[in-house]
Order: sequence, then structure tokens, then C-alpha cells
Amino acid sequence: MKLHFSLFKTLACLLLSACLMPAALASDAGPSGPEPYKFVVNLGDPSNGGKYLQVQMVFESAGPEVDHDVAINKPRIQHALILLLSSANPDVLLTLKGKKDLMVEIIDTINHLLHETEKTGVKDVFFTSFIIQ
Repeated sequence: MKLHFSLFKTLACLLLSACLMPAALASDAGPSGPEPYKFVVNLGDPSNGGKYLQVQMVFESAGPEVDHDVAINKPRIQHALILLLSSANPDVLLTLKGKKDLMVEIIDTINHLLHETEKTGVKDVFFTSFIIQ
């Protein structure tokens, strides 16, 4: 009898925790933010000791309509950013000033494509990963 009760108690605990787990995971998850843009580009000639830039970034926009415009123009934005990133000097990108200048260039590039300004389009860019190797 003790074995059946113990088994029943264990199964009840497992069932209860399985039912509560999705709710706990959902409550821990924050609001889903904008989808990050991820790039890996060559910096310089790889056969000449060139380097690679692996970067992930998120854009802050002036409003939801801009997020929609960014999503619609994603291929154009990706193309422009690949050209911009791959033309960067790795020695400059290693500095704080180089990264900040790149942020300004990215904002200007995207807003130019969207025919917006920094006040009405993409306001900021945040690097969530930035690796040069």
C-alpha cells in the first residue's frame, strides 16, 4: 500500500510540475523585442591575413510604422549593411570611437534607404555582439 501511495504521490508531483512549468516559463519571458540583425563579413583580403567581423545588432525606431518599414526593406537593408561592414577597417573597429562612428553610419544608411531622418526613422543601433577575429 505504501508503494502505491508513494508512486501516486510522485506521479502527482510530476504532473503538477509539468502543468505549471509552461506558465512559469511564460511569466519569466520578457516582451519580445525586435529581431536582431546578424552578420559575418570579411574585413580585408582573407588571403592577406584579413579578418572577419561577426556582429549582431538591434535597431531602436521612432515608432511601430518604422519597424514595419524596416521589416519590408530587410533585404535592401541587409545588402547595404554588408557593403558598409565589409568596407570597414578592422583596426578602427577595435576602438570605441570606431564602433560609435559605425553606429552613426548604420543609422544614416538605414534612414537614407527608408527616406527618414533620425527623428522619424531609426534612432539608435545597439550592438548585442561584436567580434573581430
